[in-house]
Amino acid sequence: MIEDHFDLEKLRLPPGETPEKWVVRVPLKTQKRRQHFVKVPWTWVERLRGATGQTYRMALCLLYLHWKGRGEPVKLANGMLRIDGISRQTKWRVLGDLERRGLIAIERRPQRSPIVRVLA
Repeated sequence: MIEDHFDLEKLRLPPGETPEKWVVRVPLKTQKRRQHFVKVPWTWVERLRGATGQTYRMALCLLYLHWKGRGEPVKLANGMLRIDGISRQTKWRVLGDLERRGLIAIERRPQRSPIVRVLA
């Protein structure tokens, strides 16, 4: 018979002690972003009736960026949207949908991020 010298109790941490490398730290930028909110005009709510979830998500992102940019047109890069769970292909599909609904105007630029103007 083989003796097992493995003692699980020697490997346990005392209660309340957690190694630093196991603690998940949320970046400060993410913490601050989570405190922000989006104010949605009622006309947008009416025009978004029947839209998909991704369309709503993009609409909220655009309204937030419009507010943060003080009403200036928004350069819509893929990296920023990837953080919010919107892929490159979804971005273009949803932008077309929002444009058809009369909520935004898009300046399409070959091989570059589009510039989006939020319409009042």
